[in-house]
Amino acid sequence: MRRLSMGINRAIILALVVAGAGVPASAWGSGSIVGWGQHVVGVDLAGPFTKVAAGGSHSLGVKSDGSIVAWGYNSSSQCNVPAPNSGFAAVAAGAFHSLGLKSDGSIAAWGSNGAGQCNVPAPNSGFVAVAAGYGHSLGLKEDGSIAAWGDNYFGQCSVPSPNSGFVGVAAGTYHSLGLKSDGSIAAWGWNDWGQCSVPSPNAGFVGVAGGAWHSLGLKSDGSIVAWGRNYYGQCSVPSPNAEFVAVAAGAYHSLGLKSDGSIAAWGRNEYGQCSVPSPNSGFVAVAGGYWHSLGLKSDGSIDAWGPSYYGQCNVPAPNSGFVAVAAGGLHSLAIQTVTRSVRVGVWPNAIRLQPNQVLTVAILSDEDFDARDIDHTSVVFGPNRATCMRDRAHWEDIDGDGRVDLVLKFRCGDTGIQPGDTTVELRGRLYNGDWIAGLAEIRTLTTGR
Repeated sequence: MRRLSMGINRAIILALVVAGAGVPASAWGSGSIVGWGQHVVGVDLAGPFTKVAAGGSHSLGVKSDGSIVAWGYNSSSQCNVPAPNSGFAAVAAGAFHSLGLKSDGSIAAWGSNGAGQCNVPAPNSGFVAVAAGYGHSLGLKEDGSIAAWGDNYFGQCSVPSPNSGFVGVAAGTYHSLGLKSDGSIAAWGWNDWGQCSVPSPNAGFVGVAGGAWHSLGLKSDGSIVAWGRNYYGQCSVPSPNAEFVAVAAGAYHSLGLKSDGSIAAWGRNEYGQCSVPSPNSGFVAVAGGYWHSLGLKSDGSIDAWGPSYYGQCNVPAPNSGFVAVAAGGLHSLAIQTVTRSVRVGVWPNAIRLQPNQVLTVAILSDEDFDARDIDHTSVVFGPNRATCMRDRAHWEDIDGDGRVDLVLKFRCGDTGIQPGDTTVELRGRLYNGDWIAGLAEIRTLTTGR
């Protein structure tokens, strides 16, 4: 599945949002990759992919077999994955270089190397996370130390002592951030605007993110602390500063996801990147690009806001089935589950909304898909993610096309379907780990008619 807008690529300075706790270096899910905005594409993006990362003008995806697919602006060979292209578990993208973390704990680095950002220091082992700044690289080790290499003009590779106890790492343009197990943050590198001066009390942090010239820290009490350049108000967290569960930083703006599924955005807003579209609800993930913002909703759709000169806010149809999202300089990426046909009940009969009503749901096979590849125990249905009734799954040709379909039964009261609902979603996994999703049209009755 490839749905990508084409555009002319150019290099820009990008604030890359990568961290350990709370803000992953690469968004994860399982499915095909969909990209929009400034792109050069000549690769198969059908997947299944499990991780995705967006750089300045290039993109990286990790497949379920451990290989990496790279595409986009390739002026510095940042898309030329070195051999052997296997065993990768995570990726991070800088402005012109790329990092791949392998399952054996080593890091592969490729692309622009003018400042040594691709020269992983020895011993190249024991790494558990990676992050990339404009021209420097960071690796978190299993012993809690951080290795940093590349451009060190501003001290962004000079990890402060004691170099221990780290559990998360993030990179701004020319500064670095490390989250420690005691809840403190260490920051080093360019500090002209105070982006490395963590405000007191430096305690209670559970997440961290780096913007171009500012930094964000998420605390265990749900508040956000922001420091650094505040010319556009990117460090002025709006009230009430509470109930946040995730943070993300664009170049000059900041984003916070709240426990009620809403997003707060603040900072530079001349392009609307802080104007969250209505309804501001149902979000489960957030990402910040150079000038634009992305929010992933619990229904699998994506909202994008900000400038769209390169199409970076034009989410391609169908806007559904998404499970992960990442924002690059002038482009956007998401992992989309495989969408399959789902038949609910005995159409066109309506669903009677009685708690003990049994609903029959069929996932249909077609010429490209065998429903027998689905792990039926993984399937969830409806807003409440109901699971199949015990011993009530079987295979039969329910639509008469000669292909075997998966038939499951759910108790209506478990599904969360409400009067007036017109669609209902089903999700599950294939035995190979890939996700599937389906959206079925329904009509409901509240009586026994």
